[in-house]
Amino acid sequence: MIACLVALALAPDAPPINRDPFGVPRVHAPTIGETYYWAGYAVAQDRLWQMENSRRMARGRMAEAFGPRFVNADAETLHFAYTDAELQTQVDSLSPGAREAFDRYADGVNAWIKQATDSGKLPPGYKANDLTPQPWTTSDSAAIGIKLFQLFGRMASGQMRNLALLEYLKGRPESKDKALDILDDLLWQNDSASPTTVAPEDDPNAKNHPEFPNPKRAITEKQLAEMPKTNIMELLPGVQLAAREETRRLAQLRATPFTTGSYAVAVSPSRSATGRAMLVSGPQMGFSTPSIVHEMSLEAPGFAVTGMDVPGIPGVAIGYTPNVAWGLTTGAADVEDIVYVKDSGTDGYELNGAKQQLEHDAFAMPVKGGQAKTVDQVRTSVGPVVAHTASGYLFCRRSPTWMREIKSIEAIYGLYQAKGPDDIDKAAHSASVNFNLFYATSSGDIGWRFLGDIPLRRLDLDPRLPTPAGPAGEWRGLLPFEQMPHVVNPRSGLIYNWNNKPVSWWANGATPAWGRIFHSEALGAQLGKPRLSAQDLEMAIWNIARADSSWPHFKDVFEDAAHSLVAGKAVIPPPATNAPSGPAAMADAGEAAEAAAFDGQLLDGSRPALAYRRFINRLRDQMFLPITGNFMNQDTFRLAVQESVIWNALHRRTKVDYTSGRSPSAVAEAALSAAAHLAPGAAFRDQGFPVADEPPVPYGNRGTYIQIVEATGHGFRGRNVLPPGVSESGRHSHDQSVLARSWLYKPMVPLGSP
Repeated sequence: MIACLVALALAPDAPPINRDPFGVPRVHAPTIGETYYWAGYAVAQDRLWQMENSRRMARGRMAEAFGPRFVNADAETLHFAYTDAELQTQVDSLSPGAREAFDRYADGVNAWIKQATDSGKLPPGYKANDLTPQPWTTSDSAAIGIKLFQLFGRMASGQMRNLALLEYLKGRPESKDKALDILDDLLWQNDSASPTTVAPEDDPNAKNHPEFPNPKRAITEKQLAEMPKTNIMELLPGVQLAAREETRRLAQLRATPFTTGSYAVAVSPSRSATGRAMLVSGPQMGFSTPSIVHEMSLEAPGFAVTGMDVPGIPGVAIGYTPNVAWGLTTGAADVEDIVYVKDSGTDGYELNGAKQQLEHDAFAMPVKGGQAKTVDQVRTSVGPVVAHTASGYLFCRRSPTWMREIKSIEAIYGLYQAKGPDDIDKAAHSASVNFNLFYATSSGDIGWRFLGDIPLRRLDLDPRLPTPAGPAGEWRGLLPFEQMPHVVNPRSGLIYNWNNKPVSWWANGATPAWGRIFHSEALGAQLGKPRLSAQDLEMAIWNIARADSSWPHFKDVFEDAAHSLVAGKAVIPPPATNAPSGPAAMADAGEAAEAAAFDGQLLDGSRPALAYRRFINRLRDQMFLPITGNFMNQDTFRLAVQESVIWNALHRRTKVDYTSGRSPSAVAEAALSAAAHLAPGAAFRDQGFPVADEPPVPYGNRGTYIQIVEATGHGFRGRNVLPPGVSESGRHSHDQSVLARSWLYKPMVPLGSP
C-alpha cells in the first residue's frame, strides 16, 4: 500500500488513461512498469466488484462474504488450493519483468480502491453485503491466474469418472457381461476420422512422434484386477470433486470464467484477399453481465499491446502488438492422472516400499451468518487426496503443473516482444498449461503450437483408469518441446482450430475429447474459398454459431428415414415395453416431410431443426438406454454417449450391437417417427446469452470476445466485440450488446495513434 500511495503522490494530475467511444481504456505511460500500474487502476475502475468476486472464488472465500450457500463451492476450491505461502512462492519465481507487472498492477488496483473509498465511488455490492475492500495483493492475481489456467489449460482427470462408470455398468444385468466392451466403445483412444489442426503432410513430427498407450484388453483386465476394491458410492464424491462441479456452477453465477471452448483461424498472405496475414480469435469462456473478460491497450516506449485481458490478471491475454497477433484456444489434453496409494494407518501411506506421513493444510472457512468451518486439505507426495476408500486406499490427483501454473504467464508476456516464429517459440517454452497458440506476424508468417506439459504414460497401463503411484505407474517423462504438435506456414495457407484434435497421432487418454464428429468441421466448411477476406471470416463466425456439427454425418440416414416415412414405406415396430422413454406418438407423412426440410442450420424458431435434434436424442435413447442405462442421470448419459458414439453404433462400428439386430435404416426410421411428431407451436429455441435488463442476445455459440485482426504492412489493425460492455456499471456496461445482437464489430484503437 505504501508503494501505491507514493506512486499516486508522484502521478500526474490526470491519469495517463484515454478511453475510446466504448470506454475501452488506453494507457500511455513513460515506462512499462507504469503501464501496468495504470492498467490495474483502469481495470479496477471498470470491474472492481467483479475482481472482488474473482479473488474470493479463486481463494475459497465466497462464504465469508455471501453466506452458507457458497460453502460447498469454497470447500471444493480449498481441497486443491495453494496456501498463501505457496502462492507467494509462485509469484516470487516469476522473472523480474513479470514480477514487476504483478507488483505494479496490484499497486494500481489499490490506488483506485483508496480513491473510490475516499470519494464514495465503491461499487454498491460492497455496501449491500457490508464489506470493505481489502488491499489487492499479487497473490490475489496469482490465484485468479492459476484458477484460469487450471480451468482452460488442462482437462480434469476423467479416471475417477471412468471407474465409476465401469462400476455402474457392472451393476446392471443388461450390461455387466459387456462392461469392458462398452468402456471401449465410449472411451476410445484414437479415432483416425477425427479432424485435426494440422494435416499429416504439414506435420513436422509425422514420422518422429512419441507413442501413446493404446491398451489391449489384457492390460485393462490386469490393471483392474490389481486395483483397490471400491464401489460406486465411494467413487461419486471423488468424481464430483475432481470435476469441480460446484466451482463451475458458482463461476457462472458470479461472472467469472466457467466454460471451456474457443476457436481461432490464421490465414496466410497466399490465402488472403489482401495478400496479408489475418487472424481470428474467439475465446468461449461463457457469457455474463458484466462480461467475463475486459479490453485494454497498453503503451510505453518500446512496448505496445492491445486486446483482451481478464480482470485481476495483469497483461493482455489475447491481442496484438506491432509485430505479432495471437489467439488462444483450450488444448483439451488429458494431462492429469488419478493414482492410488495404500493407507498405512496412523495418518500415513505406503509409497515405494516405505511409510510416509500425510500432509495436512487446514484452511479456515469463515461463513457469514453461519458456523465457521475448516477444510482439511490432505496431500501425499504425489498430489492431493481425492478419495479415501473403505478398503484402505487413497486416490490422489497427480499433475505435471503442480506449483508451476503461473509460470505460463511468462509465455504470454514473451509474445509482447516477439517479432517472428523463432521468438514466439522461445516464449512458448515457458507454458506449462495446455493451450493452442495461434499467431500471425506483420511480416506474413502464420503458425500454431500446442503448448504445455504433456506426460508420457507407460505403454503397459490403461490411461483411462487410475494407476498405482510409484515405479509401477510412473510417467516416462514429459513430451519434449520440439516434439509437441506445431506448424509454421502450412502449404494450405490456413490453420484453424475449435478445440479439436491437434494431429493424427494424438490420443484421447482418459477423456474421449476427439471423435469422428467434431464442431471444427463446421468452421472448416466456411473457409474453402481460394482467397479469404475479413468479411468472409465474419460470415464464417456467424454461420458456425447456427451450424449443427453432426449434420454432415447423419444427413443421409436422416433424409432416407424421412423419405421412407413420407412414402409410407417405413415399418415401425411398437416400442419395447421396457423402453425407458416409453411409447411415443408416431409422425405422419406431413410431419416427416416438414422434418425433411432441415438443412443443418439450427435457426431459432425452426421446427425442422427441433425435429432433427430430437432425432439425435431418440437414436441415443433407443440404442443405448436399454443396454447401458442412463448412468444415474440424463446429463451424464448424454455426455458419455457422444454423437460420434451414436454414429459408430448406428453403422455397427462398435464392439456391442446397440441396434439389437435391427438395420440402421429401421433404427433411424423409428427414431425419426417419434422425433418428428411435434406439438403445435413447438420449435427449436436457441438460448442465446443473457444481458441484464435486455432480452437475450440470440445465438450464443460464439466467442465471449471476438477479434478479427489484419496485417497492414506496418503493423495490424483490428476489430472486435466484447458484449455487453467493458464496464460493470454506467453507459459502457451494455453498449456492445447492440453490436453483438447484430453481429457487428467496433474498431480497435490503432497502436501508436494519438
